[in-house]
Amino acid sequence: MDTNEIVFYSPTKAENPWIENAAADTRYTFNTAVLGLLVYMDSSFNIKPITLKSFHWDYKNNYYVLTLKEDIYFTTGRKVTVEDLEFSILRPFFAATRNEGTMQLVNVKGSEKIKPGQVYKSGIVEGVKIIDAHSLAVTPSSPNPSFMYTLARSNYSLVPIEEFEKDLLNWKKWPIGVGPYKMTNEDKLKHQYSLELIDTQNYPDAPQKIIFAQERNSKPDITLKDALIVNDSSFLHKELTSPIYIRIFVFNYSSKLGNNPDFRKAINLALQRKHISKATLITTNPLNEIVTKGAIGRLNIEEDYNRIESKKLFQKVLGEQKNKIFKIPYTPDLEYLGSKYKDIITNQLEEAGLKIEFIKSDILWDTFQGDFLDSPFRLMGKGADFYDPLLTFTFFKRGSPLINGYPNDDNLEKLIEEAKESPNRDVLGKSIEKISQFFYENNSAITLFEIPAIAYYDPKKIESV
Repeated sequence: MDTNEIVFYSPTKAENPWIENAAADTRYTFNTAVLGLLVYMDSSFNIKPITLKSFHWDYKNNYYVLTLKEDIYFTTGRKVTVEDLEFSILRPFFAATRNEGTMQLVNVKGSEKIKPGQVYKSGIVEGVKIIDAHSLAVTPSSPNPSFMYTLARSNYSLVPIEEFEKDLLNWKKWPIGVGPYKMTNEDKLKHQYSLELIDTQNYPDAPQKIIFAQERNSKPDITLKDALIVNDSSFLHKELTSPIYIRIFVFNYSSKLGNNPDFRKAINLALQRKHISKATLITTNPLNEIVTKGAIGRLNIEEDYNRIESKKLFQKVLGEQKNKIFKIPYTPDLEYLGSKYKDIITNQLEEAGLKIEFIKSDILWDTFQGDFLDSPFRLMGKGADFYDPLLTFTFFKRGSPLINGYPNDDNLEKLIEEAKESPNRDVLGKSIEKISQFFYENNSAITLFEIPAIAYYDPKKIESV
């Protein structure tokens, strides 16, 4: 079987697949291949080391000990040091602006004292200490049963500080890491990126070359999101362990309507998700809560559809704005979801008394500005944090880079902090249930559907996924 070169199609309208503004699945797939991971979660949901040689909890000193494998090299040829491990874990905190890494629960002792844009220096964070040439001690500020699960994300992959711009977010040229692939070429016109396999020892059956395509310039060999291949009988498909991401309404809490609980409730009551989900081009499943099926902390909430009550609430809160057409920004999705599902949402809301118009926006974080300053909510995709659902809720925590998109509610902050201190996964699950109940009762954000991770691949080129 010829595995010399395959085309992997992962659509995103971002400038390139590795930046913060890229679609989550695109960014994680690319960065995992190029940067590698410290640890990973296997199909049994156990955490296993990759670039780490080992990890364990030191009960005597109350910290994690992370030990690097010996003789690891960046694709530049420089040997990886324990100082690189220290930097890689702390980099998101020292970055010039808040980013996805700061939302996640790497609750390192002393990290709360770091100011965005602060100059990074080894040894200045209390909770991270070098033990020897290969081992690092990481002290959490509070118990965190999901700490190692969080490190299974590419946000904390081994990276060299000298390859970053001063903001510690953008690369000087291309991403550099210790993954099985390195980037060798960029075609900006076609939005294609060439990756070459460099770790043939650990990945002997992997393709020698991957063309990572953001646009469908030709028929790909494998994809997670492509409406054309879904109906192509020549392609096989395999459903993977967890969903790719969820599609949700995030409210503009700086606007009068978005901050109104009756307005948010009216939207939830107006939606019939099964009709919305059926209208997407690729397979999606209705979702009535943020926690996806099979994850800890799920409430298994039933849909609250009630058009009559929704009409009453819209009449109450809209007043003189009942005939206004509200501009609703949405992150791009036409390549794999189509536009019909948005038409159905528009019709369902209009039948309940709210007129909207969906307008595409490529701005991921600070969306509620300019033409969307007074937009009461937005439509966007978010990664499905299957292995640690608490991460989904920190998306809405005070200080999130999601500007004006979080409730700024003391009760929510308290619930999240209590969950962060859960001594084990069972207690964490109960804590997540409480947060999910808070979101349900307050309609803090409204979910529409989840997209299962289904790999579609050409069996003539790919033997298995």
